[in-house]
Amino acid sequence: MIWIYKKYFAEILAKNIDLPVEEILTMIEIPPENIPGDLAFPCFQLAKQAKQAPNILAQQFAEKFSSEYFEKFQAVGGYVNAHINKTSFIQEFFTIKHQKPIAKQSTKVLIEYMSANPNKPLHIWQARNVCVGDSMRRIYEYLGYTPTTCDYGDDSGVNIGYNIVGHLYYDIPVTTEKKFDHYCGEIYEKMRGLSEDPMFMKRLTETLLKIEEATDPEINILHQKYTQDCTQQQMVSCWRMGAYFDLVVRETHILHLKFFAEAMSILKEKWFVKFADEGDAKWCRILDLSSLPEYAKEEKQYQIMIKSDGLATYVAKDIALAMWKLGYMNKDFWYEQSREDPRGVKMYTTSTDTSKWKNHGFGKYDEAVTVIDYRQIPPQNIVASALKLLGHIQWEKKYLPLGYGIVFLTPQTLLNMKFKLSEEEKLEKRLPFASRKWWTVTIDDMLDMLHKKAYFETKERNPDKDDTRLDKVAESMAISALRFFLIRWDITKDIVFDLDEAMDMKGETWTYILYTWARIQSIIDSVWTIATEKIDYSLLQEEEEFSLIKKISTLDEIVVKAKEELAPHYIAKYCFDLAQLVNSYYAHTKIVVDDEKTKIARTALLHNVLETLQKTMKLIGMIFVERM
Repeated sequence: MIWIYKKYFAEILAKNIDLPVEEILTMIEIPPENIPGDLAFPCFQLAKQAKQAPNILAQQFAEKFSSEYFEKFQAVGGYVNAHINKTSFIQEFFTIKHQKPIAKQSTKVLIEYMSANPNKPLHIWQARNVCVGDSMRRIYEYLGYTPTTCDYGDDSGVNIGYNIVGHLYYDIPVTTEKKFDHYCGEIYEKMRGLSEDPMFMKRLTETLLKIEEATDPEINILHQKYTQDCTQQQMVSCWRMGAYFDLVVRETHILHLKFFAEAMSILKEKWFVKFADEGDAKWCRILDLSSLPEYAKEEKQYQIMIKSDGLATYVAKDIALAMWKLGYMNKDFWYEQSREDPRGVKMYTTSTDTSKWKNHGFGKYDEAVTVIDYRQIPPQNIVASALKLLGHIQWEKKYLPLGYGIVFLTPQTLLNMKFKLSEEEKLEKRLPFASRKWWTVTIDDMLDMLHKKAYFETKERNPDKDDTRLDKVAESMAISALRFFLIRWDITKDIVFDLDEAMDMKGETWTYILYTWARIQSIIDSVWTIATEKIDYSLLQEEEEFSLIKKISTLDEIVVKAKEELAPHYIAKYCFDLAQLVNSYYAHTKIVVDDEKTKIARTALLHNVLETLQKTMKLIGMIFVERM
């Protein structure tokens, strides 16, 4: 609701300066906690135009403004700060239903995430990708969109080739009683050991060519079933975390349907792709970027599309996929239903079979979000540049790469996972999730470890609870702890995951939020009844009560900010800040007082806090647990 008071403030400002309300709204800030005021407007730009000092102009505004919605206006440096009328704000907050600030709901949005090679289990690094992508799905849905979530299966790359060769030529069974993606990972690791064997590499090259060209029926059948079964088990891991997909796009289908050839044809026709007969890219087909202003000062003003050996680069293939995403490809897939997820929602996969379903809503998106390792941002920027060359990136179309940082592990976490470390390695602050020693920690293994830890800690505090109840709570805590830890930091930064820290009650963790929830819930349970008379919210006069209400009122604005900046960590920070604020309120303000009306008003406020926490937790995939 705070955004409504921003609008009130903007309307006051618009009467005194020659700027539209919409532009003023973008300039209004929420000042830091140590600065007086609830809203702040910077006067620096206006002061420069008026040839006045910013603090003088701010003082003039402060003396001139008045409004029933604000108690006073105050000059703070070069800002004019507005102090909200607390009584008016609290009464409006509790009694008037406000519509959320929702963007265009008709906008079609595609969110591509996970996008793992379908030949091994998902690891802890990819878990961050899943958490980020699924949180963005939830954020878009909260704002009224109906996004399509997509997994891009790289089923034609060299990684899947190792597995297929192992089954074709080395008598490795395809069937197993193990979780299939984990079994695939074991085969991949074994075959990687043959990378120096000339015969193996010859077979690998031949097999990859057959997969790409679909020329061998036996390999086609094995490859299709193998990658589908592995993807299915990767999905099971995602489902366990509460992450879901509508569509799986297969890279082989892009190749077989000649999407890349179509993209190259369009680019050549417009003379953006040229043949290089000199320089570092000699004998290559290159994308000429020299006409774009952002490349004017760059030494390299091109991107290789087709290498001198005739193979397409990853960037080139991504350009073709991006053109399909935004509806600038003359080709399309066919689609078939693959399965239903645990919610009962149908999932689909692309197909090259012309007898399959084609009357669909996939493709031609207005916004395409791609969740990737942040080191892939430069190539993705080139993809966006190619779309810009073609005139496809306009205000109504957005290609949005969302980069996230690497996940490292503490030595103690690796030791907890039963990996052997040298004495030197034990002294490191962080270690990679994988190395030549195969330190690969899967999502499943990490969740199992967190589940086990949560189970024993919960049982210690609740020895009388039955195992089924404890097991359910432990699973919810494990999932929530992992998701919160992976998303609470600035997602563009590398992080170091520590098993014990993820479950620490005292740190910035999900466990802290959970126990805050449990404490408040116990207070509400001891007091709360359905009010038979109108609650008197005017009794909420404490400064911390106003701070809590103000914080609750900013949720929708934070969600919009997370969507606009592709930054779901804002939600995690908001959740933790709200938990800290309510803990401070509880510590300094007695809730269960003798005065019945005050007690009910304060309990109603706590109830509102819990409802907001529940909304916030859901936005980043944490699981609501009513009782510990």
